[in-house]
Amino acid sequence: MDPDRVVADDVESNAPAPAQGTTPAISRPNDSSEGGKAKQAFFRMMSEWFLEFVRTNPAAQQPPPPQVPIVPQIRKYGAEEFRATADDDAERAEFWLENTIRVFDEMSLTPDECIKCAVSLLSDSTFNWWKTLISVVPRERITWDFFQVEFRKKHINQ
Repeated sequence: MDPDRVVADDVESNAPAPAQGTTPAISRPNDSSEGGKAKQAFFRMMSEWFLEFVRTNPAAQQPPPPQVPIVPQIRKYGAEEFRATADDDAERAEFWLENTIRVFDEMSLTPDECIKCAVSLLSDSTFNWWKTLISVVPRERITWDFFQVEFRKKHINQ
C-alpha cells in the first residue's frame, strides 16, 4: 500500500450526501461572469467582516494608511530643483535652501524624508557633489542637519 495515497474510508466529510437517484450538485460557477460575481461577493464579505472585527476589537492593529509618494508632492508645494552654475551666488543658494525647508515644514516631513526629498531636487554637479560627499562619510552621520550644514559650506559660506 502506498503511504502517500489517501484512503477514502479514513476521511470523514460534513457535506451532505446526495439523495439516492440524484446527481451531485456542482458548486462551481459554470461561466466566468458567475465566477467574477462570486469572487466580488467573497471579497465584499471579507472586507465587511474585517471592518466589523476592527470596530469591535480596538486593540487589533490597524493597517497602515496608503503611502502617497512624497517626492512628486514636494514640487506641488513649491520646492524647486537646485542646479549649481559657475556664476551662482550665495543668495540664490540660501533662497533655495530656505524655500526647501519651508516646504518640508509645511508638509510635516520627517528628517529622513527631508534628506531624501532634498537630494531628489539636486541636479548635475550639485548631485554629483552630494554623492561624492556621502561616499566618504559614515552612513550614520548622514542626516538632514548634516545635509544643511554641508550645503551651506559648499554653496553659501564659500
